[in-house]
Amino acid sequence: MAQLKKEDILKLADLSAVKLSDAEVDSLLHDLQNLISYVDELNTVQLSAYQHTGKNTNVFRNDEVIAQDSTPLLAQAPERFDTYFVVPKVVDSTKDAS
Repeated sequence: MAQLKKEDILKLADLSAVKLSDAEVDSLLHDLQNLISYVDELNTVQLSAYQHTGKNTNVFRNDEVIAQDSTPLLAQAPERFDTYFVVPKVVDSTKDAS
């Protein structure tokens, strides 16, 4: 079983730009360790008796362009530019990506 450490949670939080308190880190660490234990337990299940012998097929449909009037939807937006919604920037490009 993979063992997570507090540093792993802190690194994931930093990469995700999420601020966590010490209590949240401890709780998340506990929950993730339980999840990993459960997945490890699932890996021990014997599935040979449950193998599906049917043929799997994908069913695709042709893409169809359907013209829509976006005016009523855009009228509800607090801010818009031309035919686009204006939203706050969520990615900080100044942060070091390492």
